Amino acid sequence: MIELPEEIIEYIISFTCDRRGYNKILYNERKKANWIRMRRIRGELKYFGLLNYSVSWLRTCGAQKSRIPAFKKSLKEGNPVVVYHTGCYRNRNHEIDGERALENTWMDISFEKL
Repeated sequence: MIELPEEIIEYIISFTCDRRGYNKILYNERKKANWIRMRRIRGELKYFGLLNYSVSWLRTCGAQKSRIPAFKKSLKEGNPVVVYHTGCYRNRNHEIDGERALENTWMDISFEKL
């Protein structure tokens, strides 16, 4: 077997990893698997921009606040589960209303440019 110099091996490996140290192949697979979730997040950000709220105004609603103890309990058990939502929408119906509001507005921000 031919032994290659370590510099050449590291150079070859550098093609599979980006500057952050992520494996490009695995990163692209995760990106493809999460496309639906990312579309929902982009829509939520657009809706938040449409509301013209300041970030300092964000607070948990009563329903979200009541789920915090369940989250802390899951942390203590060693199996953290997110049981509350920290985003712009209160529930799924509110999210659907936000999607409709976005469809009916002129606002179309391309987040690829941000």
